[in-house]
Amino acid sequence: MHILQTFSSRYILFINWLRLQIFIKNKAVIFNPGCSVMSGVRVRVTDGGRACFGSNVNIDRYADITVKYGELIVGSGTYIGQFSVICAREKTVIGSDCLIAEHVTIRDQDHVFVAGLKTKDTGYKNKPIIIGDNVWIGAKSTITKGVKIGNNSVIGANSVVTHDVLPNTVVAGIPARILHTI
Repeated sequence: MHILQTFSSRYILFINWLRLQIFIKNKAVIFNPGCSVMSGVRVRVTDGGRACFGSNVNIDRYADITVKYGELIVGSGTYIGQFSVICAREKTVIGSDCLIAEHVTIRDQDHVFVAGLKTKDTGYKNKPIIIGDNVWIGAKSTITKGVKIGNNSVIGANSVVTHDVLPNTVVAGIPARILHTI
């Protein structure tokens, strides 16, 4: 049984390595040295999009990263938690040494709503998201388009961030409000 588990683990690692090699050859994705991508992670970069992961970035199990048309930059030493979703249609920058907990959603786009038309046919509104260095985003939080989060900030669990967050600030709630400064 142990031999089978060892083979299975090595097979999964090989498949992940192979998938990453294909992306790297396409030059749509850059993984700098020391990056760790766990099983089940999906990284899709299409339609001229680009993604760059700094050194020692850790992407945990089943995270889903989609870059369509836009650009995603993730700074060195950042951790992206399991089942998190990041969508970059314009530009999303995540600083160095950030902690993104599980089930976090970061999207730089919203659908456009027009009376009388199907939502799927109306397009998107995009605005860049900028997340500073050493930011902690709590579990199940959502970061919406156009938001800037300053360095050393904390986003409480289950928060919805719809406005900019100043550096050294703790916010929480729906919508997120300032609790205190650090």
